[in-house]
Amino acid sequence: MKKIIIGVLCVALAIFSACSEDHLDIQNENTLSTGVFWQTEDDIEAGLIAVYSMFYRQGTWTRNIYPQMQGMADDGVSYAGWTELNEWTKFKYTNYNFDEVNGKMWREHFTTIYRANQVLAHIDKVEFADATHKEDLRAQTLWLRSFYYFYMTALWDNMPLILDVSSAADQPANSSPEAVFAQLETDLRTAIEALPETRDAENTARPTKGAAYALLAKVYMQWHKYAEAKTCLEWLIEGNGASIYDLMPDYGANFSNKNENNKESIYEIHFSLTHYVGFDQTDNYLDPNAQLGTQIEEVQSPKDIGWNNVEARRWLVDYYKRETTVTGEYDPRLYYTLWYDSVESDFPNRTHDIYGSGWKSEWGSRVWIKKYSTDVRPLYYWNDNNFRVLRLADMLLLYAEAENELNGPTDKAISALNKVRNRAGLADIQNSTYYKGATASKDAFREQIKIERGLELSLECVRWIDLKRWGFTTDELAKITARDPDFDNFVIGKHERMPLPQRECDNNPNLKQNENY
Repeated sequence: MKKIIIGVLCVALAIFSACSEDHLDIQNENTLSTGVFWQTEDDIEAGLIAVYSMFYRQGTWTRNIYPQMQGMADDGVSYAGWTELNEWTKFKYTNYNFDEVNGKMWREHFTTIYRANQVLAHIDKVEFADATHKEDLRAQTLWLRSFYYFYMTALWDNMPLILDVSSAADQPANSSPEAVFAQLETDLRTAIEALPETRDAENTARPTKGAAYALLAKVYMQWHKYAEAKTCLEWLIEGNGASIYDLMPDYGANFSNKNENNKESIYEIHFSLTHYVGFDQTDNYLDPNAQLGTQIEEVQSPKDIGWNNVEARRWLVDYYKRETTVTGEYDPRLYYTLWYDSVESDFPNRTHDIYGSGWKSEWGSRVWIKKYSTDVRPLYYWNDNNFRVLRLADMLLLYAEAENELNGPTDKAISALNKVRNRAGLADIQNSTYYKGATASKDAFREQIKIERGLELSLECVRWIDLKRWGFTTDELAKITARDPDFDNFVIGKHERMPLPQRECDNNPNLKQNENY
């Protein structure tokens, strides 16, 4: 009898086990699991679109990255009414878990990495009708993951390098910037081979071969691998890219929503007002109608017009006015970049209706950021102005810098720098009435490049990356502090990077807080 009962129980258990797999593992009709997704080309494409969608988050390129990177640099400053917000741009990191900046940026950058890793983990499991299309999708994903890791390194330096689909149980350790750059080199080299040189009008938001060369050049420059950077830049300036990219005659065309995807743009983050929604919808990841705009104009406009989270340092006005053009006018980049007390008299033949003249009584010496402004008044939460994260002028000046570091101020280095100056109407640097001896030596030319990049690329989330590349020696820090008193708070060996969110270090024993925090 006992044997029979045991036998019956075994059969019952076997039946129950078999039934449980069929009847209890039921697909939720409201969501998709990895068991039923990642089956087709369309699934891979949808997964890639989810990576692109991370551009539209407060912790990435919708909002927070602009005041943080510009505020930390010497061309921006924050006087935001939210004290902790403006202190985070001044190297006053009292709350490492400050969610508006550190928490959101960390979380949403790693969400992007996670989504990219999902695509890369599944793409080879799907049968594609066109192998070229498959490799293009892989290359786009590698480029996007590299793009985000490049900016994460600019912010934190020593965060985990995660290349596989992660789980909640994972406890990744820190990686060095050198390890991250080595991975980006590998990934971007792969992307370069597969990405097309150009795309049609329906796909301009996707990176091209030029975007991969440009991003890899920036990685190499931060790594001080000048020869490798120069090779990438030569493709853009002298090679196949020379027939694709050129400087726009009008500097202001690079920051207008009416001149997007122009010949100077190598990569733009695309923004749209297709979904004209309210403020809170920016963080609703699952809403198919979530906004696709940017809040850069709200972030940098004066209080009572926008949020005034970041504005410009006054030294920029003074530096722009050091030289006049060959026709005796002020540098037009000043007009397109800044809004300040004497702008109307400095540029009497241009329009000045961005905020209205009534604001001048409250300005004093404060300077507002004009780049990426639109003509929409009153401001809405979002605007649709594409952000040009990679443009040719940046590459020309990087080429001049790389060539100078390798060979000194050669004719090629000087020519690349002069192309940027000449577009602004300035004389060749050899003939400058203000800067004397700029081409006399490698050191002198390096200092001139720092000035030229500061004027050409000011307030474009480039300057902080430049300062990190040039290094924060005692002498260099003294020069920066003369322009930006916030650097009085800067501690060498500490503030080259932000602190990691402390909760992440507390929850992960393998993750160590950045040095000196």
